[in-house]
Amino acid sequence: MIKTKYSKIHLMVALSLTGSLGFIGQNALAQEDAAAPPEEVIALEKIIVTSQRRVENLQDVPLSVQAMSAEGIERASIDKIEDLQLYIPNLSMTETGISTQTYIRGIGSGNNQGFEQSVVQYIDGISYARPQLTRAPFFDMQRAEVLRGPQSILFGKNAVAGALNLTTAEVSEYSEGKLMAQLGEHGIREYQAMFNFPIVEDKMFGRLSLRSYKEDGYVKNTYTDSDEPQRDDFSVRGKLHYLATDNLTINIKAEHSTFDTKGRQIEIIQDEGNPGNAFATTLGAGFGLTEAITETDLDYRRQADGGDYSKNDSTSYVLDVNYDWNQYEVRFTAAFVEYEYDDLCDCDYIAAPLFTVPMQEDYEQTSYELRIASDTAQTISWQAGLFYQEAELNFNDKILIPTGNVGSPSLSVIPTAVAALTGNVALGQSMSGTSAARDFEQDSEHFSVFSQATWNISDALKISAGLRWSTEDKTGYREINIYDTDTGNITTSPYAPIVYNNLFAIENQQLTGHELNGSRSESSLDPSINIQYYFDPDTMIYLSRTEGSKSGGFDARANTVDSFEFEDEGAISYELGLKTTFWDNRAQINIAAFQIDYDNLQVSQFDGTLGFVVSNADAEISGVEIDGRVALMEDLTLAYALSYLDHEYTDYVNGNCYYRQGSDTTNPDFQARYNPETGLCNYNGLSGQYTPKFNANLNLDYYYPLGDYNLHLNGNLAYVSEQDIHQNLDPNFKIGGYSKMDLRVSFEAEEWSISLLGRNITDKEMITYAGNSPLSGTFGADTIYAFVAPPATWTLAFNYRY
Repeated sequence: MIKTKYSKIHLMVALSLTGSLGFIGQNALAQEDAAAPPEEVIALEKIIVTSQRRVENLQDVPLSVQAMSAEGIERASIDKIEDLQLYIPNLSMTETGISTQTYIRGIGSGNNQGFEQSVVQYIDGISYARPQLTRAPFFDMQRAEVLRGPQSILFGKNAVAGALNLTTAEVSEYSEGKLMAQLGEHGIREYQAMFNFPIVEDKMFGRLSLRSYKEDGYVKNTYTDSDEPQRDDFSVRGKLHYLATDNLTINIKAEHSTFDTKGRQIEIIQDEGNPGNAFATTLGAGFGLTEAITETDLDYRRQADGGDYSKNDSTSYVLDVNYDWNQYEVRFTAAFVEYEYDDLCDCDYIAAPLFTVPMQEDYEQTSYELRIASDTAQTISWQAGLFYQEAELNFNDKILIPTGNVGSPSLSVIPTAVAALTGNVALGQSMSGTSAARDFEQDSEHFSVFSQATWNISDALKISAGLRWSTEDKTGYREINIYDTDTGNITTSPYAPIVYNNLFAIENQQLTGHELNGSRSESSLDPSINIQYYFDPDTMIYLSRTEGSKSGGFDARANTVDSFEFEDEGAISYELGLKTTFWDNRAQINIAAFQIDYDNLQVSQFDGTLGFVVSNADAEISGVEIDGRVALMEDLTLAYALSYLDHEYTDYVNGNCYYRQGSDTTNPDFQARYNPETGLCNYNGLSGQYTPKFNANLNLDYYYPLGDYNLHLNGNLAYVSEQDIHQNLDPNFKIGGYSKMDLRVSFEAEEWSISLLGRNITDKEMITYAGNSPLSGTFGADTIYAFVAPPATWTLAFNYRY
């Protein structure tokens, strides 16, 4: 049967377009009234989520939550978390040279391999909290949910800023399949396949999903005459669904992904000199390399010689056992997650052989959870459980300086510069062919008990209370040694350790001692209470108070021995919300007002030379989030969102300064924040990185019948106001507000569709992250590098389902 205006296929497409807060729009549905002659009714369909570890209607969840369906993710060509931020206000994510950062409501975790994320990613209920795992690709998804504010009770101790609750597609109890091919600008080639099939009739079913993605890159490296970053992803996932008995279901998942890149989307956007430094006026001129930085325009062109790459492998196995025991659901989950990556960062970010930073990381995590949940229809419904996780992390990197003789321009930039600065050729030559190598290890063991109960006092009034007690033990180790790269042994030079320490601020074992061991044992008790009141079945208000916590740990990126341990975070959140459906189920509006006080927020900032230092800060955050949907016509739906955010540091007097902050007469307020005795800066009263005052989103979704086919149009407009993107809050890199528009045009039949997708169709130039180029300040230049978002990109996709 070919799809008609009111066919089941039309209904399925409409269901796929769920959109809250600017998601792919929900198509208005025509439904029949069973008590009267068939008459089509325009109405919005329910959005189903698992934000409270139960299957619920989004409009009944007393949280600020956004949900996006599998079809919505597919139609927007969202293949990683970073793409979600243009559909979700108050969510920010960006890649940096050495890490990945995710923020909700202005709270996240910066550059440090010692961190777990304050915004925790959960995939099928399993924590993927490590920063590198947020780069993993999306494919064959069922739903993506974004939960804002502390989520410690049901999702885990470290979800102090929020949670990304991602669900992969479930195994169907029938045969189906999907094939997809997408080709586009910048050499984009994507292929996906899914096969769902019975194995044992009425008992066992399987699902196999595969994805391959390649891209040539959108930034031209004029030094190497290549396009960057080149992506090469491949993922495979197998799922098994076994109906052991009428009451017992067993699900098994195995997944492996590789996601590799070559090159980076980085440009130098500023190269200015410091007149007070006798060495240089600009970074390139100081090193005598006039071709190292040829221009500083934002034009998708860069110059780099180091051969950046990132090679990532991740594997996971999940066993999920569900048992219906009388009126209770008993669920046991066991999971193993591991990943490893091998990175090379040309972290001077210019076309000169200053230094490179090779990095390797290995991580293994094993977790178990037992959860029991009662029937929600009871007067008092509840769920409770036990959780255990152990993890091992090994990380190493090195600052690698090439071999070369002083005076040789090809391989001796740093040695020659050191000789010029110090007036000592021996000191300069001691740097040739050396490295400062870091070894970092962190082991953790976590146990928690959690529960949540809801008292259904009446049809109109509900009170929920939750509690999670957690204990965690951690051990940490960090050592920095100076090596000769030719021999692979610790250096015998008496000078190299001195130069690394005095000029590059790397305290090392050979000079000052740098072999650190630590252990932490901490417990936390996180409570929550939530009151819901229904004025009628379609209008609900809620008031909640929630506490959250995130464990402390050990600083992997600092180069000084006094920066090793950081304290645990704490948060107290208050939220008042309204969720209502009106106009005969044709319109919805959701409002959430919040205030969150953070204690000991873990902030990582660049130390001005070659390291990142974690310090603790207090902050207050408040704001309002509004979203909704309107079925304007039978085939036209509008989804909208608006958020306001006020972020302020209330106790952050020891932040790392941006280069030349103490002499920045153009920004006297920031200059006055510099403390010459400590070399640190007071950021009290300022807002943090990625804290725009306003986010807005508008989405229109329209179906136009063309006989047996449909023309499907979807447009998405996202607006982000002024925000700080510099890692040390340099006010010169507070970017202005911008808008970004995406458009999709699809010609759809019952089993196939052809789609044209345009991303950033107005070709808006956007910077996602900025920082001082390492060593530029050491050698007298104020050089800034930035990550740039893609320009306008068009792709053509073909989908086939059976």
